[in-house]
Amino acid sequence: MSAHYDLSNRAFAGFMSYEMTYSCAIFPDEANGPEGDLWEARPMAPPRPSPGLNNRTSPPDDLEKAQLHKLDFIAKRARVFPGARVLDIGCGWGSLSIFMAQKYGAIVDAITISDHQKAYLDARIEAEGLSHVITTYLMDYRDMPESFHHAFDSVISLGVMEHVGLEYMQAWFEKMSWAMKPENSFKVFAITTVPDTRWAMYSSEVDFIRKYIYPGGQLSSIKTLVNDAVAAGLNVESIENIGPHYARTLREWSYRFVRNWDSHIKPAMLEEYPALEEADLEIFRRKWMYYFAYSESGFALRSISDHIIVVSREANLRV
Repeated sequence: MSAHYDLSNRAFAGFMSYEMTYSCAIFPDEANGPEGDLWEARPMAPPRPSPGLNNRTSPPDDLEKAQLHKLDFIAKRARVFPGARVLDIGCGWGSLSIFMAQKYGAIVDAITISDHQKAYLDARIEAEGLSHVITTYLMDYRDMPESFHHAFDSVISLGVMEHVGLEYMQAWFEKMSWAMKPENSFKVFAITTVPDTRWAMYSSEVDFIRKYIYPGGQLSSIKTLVNDAVAAGLNVESIENIGPHYARTLREWSYRFVRNWDSHIKPAMLEEYPALEEADLEIFRRKWMYYFAYSESGFALRSISDHIIVVSREANLRV
């Protein structure tokens, strides 16, 4: 999995929005909803040049507005409050961690298995002056230190559990419960899902994404997730479907990927991997274009979806 995320920070910046979020956005009315880009051309901001401050060259575009809306949505579902201890598992480039620290006054521990992501996030934390409230770790969730035991008011993961593996999902929830405070704490996660009615067929096949994009990845269904959460001693508080928004998120990434290929993404790949030849780069470009289109069609046709799920222990008085 780390091979996918360690491609190049600059390459990812070439198609993501300014705050660098690599998960489903939620497009509010001010960003023209999940289909707004299909009715009219929408402005796109240029890629973020670096993790530093004061480097914005244009106002927020629809994708950035939608990603910030999603981050706020997640923070609200996690009941984040000033001084809350929050664990951000699979923190990516740190957009959620920084958002919760700045807007909600949370104290955040952020973990990733990507060297590139951690280096980027550390630089951004320093630039934002947040070193006193955000701590980063390069580690697997299974290696969390003893100091994390029952330490967190909220545990959050966005687009991480697709990589856990079905046989380890109950153990994942048990580890999340281990990190959650004994009382009044929450686990919030966003995960791409397969309909329960198609689960048996999906689980017996290997598709393009599992073979070429996320080797070893596997989607869950709502039923399998709920069963594993309950087996780990957690109750489901809410399930919300944001799948239609992922179709537009992928289109927005694809627009930017095409527009910024020659100017940003291709040079970034050559800087990171100077031995790449034109044929290698063309294979990479086509694979990612197909990845965006293949995934978009799945969400647009509701063959797959994306759910935000909140779980907690029994008798949580903050529900």
